[in-house]
Amino acid sequence: VETRLGSYLGNRAIINTLATMASLDDRKVRKSLWHSISNSGKLTRKKFNRKAVIKSKWAYYELKALLKYSSRENIDPVRITGSYAGAMGIAQFMPSKALSLARDGNNDGHIDLFNHSDAIYSIANYLKHFGWKFSTTRKDAHKILYKYNHSNYYVDTLLKISDRLKE
Repeated sequence: VETRLGSYLGNRAIINTLATMASLDDRKVRKSLWHSISNSGKLTRKKFNRKAVIKSKWAYYELKALLKYSSRENIDPVRITGSYAGAMGIAQFMPSKALSLARDGNNDGHIDLFNHSDAIYSIANYLKHFGWKFSTTRKDAHKILYKYNHSNYYVDTLLKISDRLKE
């Protein structure tokens, strides 16, 4: 859904996105960013600092996963593009999920999440990992899809598409 069936995969260098967010662990970097956004009025400095520290730890974890994934798959990490949040490929996997749950769907010996066969096989593996079965109820399907994207609107959209495909 978010890639429009693979026609829009994002154009941001994931390594830059994650490295920038990870750098928010540094007080000087946080202070500099705060001064450039403090006029927005959306966050207090205390909330900004708390959120930035949490996000930087998450981004550092994802950055390490990106480097491991790209090394394993012999891909230049600088060339991997994706979403503003660091998700990549047709299925929009975060690097940590790509590292652990992505699969080689076309049996070419490489996992390329920009390849439909690999992306489809990987998302199927992701869903199976979180409990999807042929007998999965709609309620359980909602819970499993919500683990992928924490948005009820997104999950409801996927379930509606699924219903239409069954017709």
